[in-house]
Amino acid sequence: MSQDVSFSLDMKGGEDILQSMAMPIVKQSADAIATRARSMAASLSTNPPDITVETQVGTIRRGVRAIGTVRASGVDAPANYVGHQALTTAKDAGRVA
Repeated sequence: MSQDVSFSLDMKGGEDILQSMAMPIVKQSADAIATRARSMAASLSTNPPDITVETQVGTIRRGVRAIGTVRASGVDAPANYVGHQALTTAKDAGRVA
């Protein structure tokens, strides 16, 4: 004999769990970008900018996502320019295969 079973999925809870599971991959990708950017900035300038990584689960226009932010902050305009150029060039280091 078979029984009918009905169930429902909590989409909000599942979304949060999936984003929390994706967080280590996002962090690894952001760290790879930051490492390459630090190396490039150090070779371009004697006073390279600070490059920091921040990861979080946040809400964007399309819903809840795991977000990695890599920032370059220098002490002056030339250092900021070097940092932003290094980040622009280093973004390919964070690709996940």
